[in-house]
Amino acid sequence: MELIKRLDNKYKSITLPADQDERNTLAIAEREHYRQLYHAQLLRSTELADILRELQQLPDSALRNPLPPVSVPIDITGINPHDPSAPVELKLARGVSERIAEGDLAIVGRDVVGRVTDVGLTRVSLLPTTHLSHGHVRTTIVPAHPQSGRSPILATVLAYADGKPFLYAECASSLDVQIGDLVVIDDSSWSEHAKGLIVGKVAAISPIDEAPLRSSLKIMPRRKTRDVARVIVLGSAAGSD
Repeated sequence: MELIKRLDNKYKSITLPADQDERNTLAIAEREHYRQLYHAQLLRSTELADILRELQQLPDSALRNPLPPVSVPIDITGINPHDPSAPVELKLARGVSERIAEGDLAIVGRDVVGRVTDVGLTRVSLLPTTHLSHGHVRTTIVPAHPQSGRSPILATVLAYADGKPFLYAECASSLDVQIGDLVVIDDSSWSEHAKGLIVGKVAAISPIDEAPLRSSLKIMPRRKTRDVARVIVLGSAAGSD
């Protein structure tokens, strides 16, 4: 019995603080530790809520993708600030690269902000929709407000880039195309779930000739990769088990 008491006293002398100051210091350290854990969990729950809202805003065409979308935070590791149409390099979370393939679309809500051109273990490169390499893209112009009484399809045009931070297109001047109308993808060379996604809105209309029979359209993207917190990639790679 005496041996047990001695061992108990020895254990207490090792594990318990020697005085009240040490107890206070330990309590303060533990409180700070749990406070940091609480704030970390709060930030994580806020991040997950933001991702959920973004997924809920995805259009039906994006949900037709057979694989689940991938949420990629915007952590830019490479960018040319003097060329808004230059590729943008983003950092990837661990394991995400296996679910993304070259050519996949990066979207924000209903807007396409780029296409994947290169996938590494830790980084992915996106080409903005205004990059020259996309060539001519078949698009459809629709009213920004479907209940406006106008035709649901105003024009079908080929949109193209010339190195500037917007797209161009031409259409007949007799068509009811107005500034603010939306330009959506309608191109069979793009993935099936890209159809109906927005590439931009009509920002300016100018006559091409003196008649004028045709008009030039300036199409401005509504969203840009460098201006948002994260993008949703419609991944086409199944990944590894």
